[in-house]
Amino acid sequence: MDDFLKKMKRPITNEDIVKTYKSVQEKIKKFGHTTNASVDGEGTLERPFAHTFGFSNTSGYEIMSFFPIKNEGLSIIGTIFNRIISQYKAGDLQIDDQILDNKLIYELPLAMHVVDKEVQKDIERVWAKQLERDGFLAEFSTDDHRLILIIASDKNGVLPWEEGCESYWPQMCPPPLAAMAQMAILGEDTLLSKLEVDYKINK
Repeated sequence: MDDFLKKMKRPITNEDIVKTYKSVQEKIKKFGHTTNASVDGEGTLERPFAHTFGFSNTSGYEIMSFFPIKNEGLSIIGTIFNRIISQYKAGDLQIDDQILDNKLIYELPLAMHVVDKEVQKDIERVWAKQLERDGFLAEFSTDDHRLILIIASDKNGVLPWEEGCESYWPQMCPPPLAAMAQMAILGEDTLLSKLEVDYKINK
């Protein structure tokens, strides 16, 4: 949300902050959660991502996903989050490291990874403003929540650690996080091994 406000053509005012705060507050009051989106513009690769506010108040979890948010992207990932939350609340989905191959959630496979607490701290240090851990919306999530990482597959349903993953999808989610997810879900480290080889080649 901070990034969004910074890109506004006119100067940010207290009125803007109050309006944003009230909007998020109303959505959480009505739906129990809401989805926020941001773009990290540092470096050569922009990694747009979306995350929830408010879900942790009833579950102890918040969700995030590195996902294109331009055009219809935010609507798509917001719908995915909503369906995951609905399935969880209905008792039809367990929050755990797993592959979600459920058409009721999304037409293509997704990976769900409950991020390790130390890794979560690192994520929240890097993207502190976007995740609002030090911002004016921080109160809408619990301080001790766990972070769920949702990793999307490409248009053919191929996940980042699988051979043939197309376009920018292998790099959409930071590869070290995708490698951790692969290890947690499948007990395999093919992506991690590839990253180590690439590192040695480029060193």
